[in-house]
Amino acid sequence: MPNTKELREQIEEIDEDIIDLISTRMEIADELAKAKKQAGQKYWDEDKEREVVNRYHELCEEVSLSEEEATMIAEVLLKISKERQKHLFEESK
Repeated sequence: MPNTKELREQIEEIDEDIIDLISTRMEIADELAKAKKQAGQKYWDEDKEREVVNRYHELCEEVSLSEEEATMIAEVLLKISKERQKHLFEESK
C-alpha cells in the first residue's frame, strides 16, 4: 500500500492533468463564444447550461460520484466559462 507521500504525489499529478484539461476546455469555450458572437447569438444559453449539468450527472454517476458532487463540478466550470464568454462579448462593444 502506498504511503501518504506517494498518494499526495499521485494527487499532484492528477491535479496537473485536470488543470491542463480545464485550460483546453476554456480555450474551446472562448472559440465557441467568438463563433456565437459572429453568428449573432447570445453568449449564454440557460437550456444548454442545464444540458451540461445533466451530462455531468450522468458522467459522475458512471464513476460513483454523487449528483451533488456532479453539480458542484459543473457549476464551477460553467461559472468560469460564462465569465470568460461574457468578457469576450463585451470587449468589442
